[in-house]
Amino acid sequence: MMKAEMVYSEEIANETCDCYYEKFMQTESHQDAKTKCKLETKENINHNRKI
Repeated sequence: MMKAEMVYSEEIANETCDCYYEKFMQTESHQDAKTKCKLETKENINHNRKI
């Protein structure tokens, strides 16, 4: 989370893990799922929440 410049919270961690699992199970590669979910989580935080 620090590397991604995000403040850790259990909610954010769960969101990111759920996203990764869903994308990976839909035949995304590990790297693609990881990259897409990082971007989605960061966008969600920037648009929907204040840290």
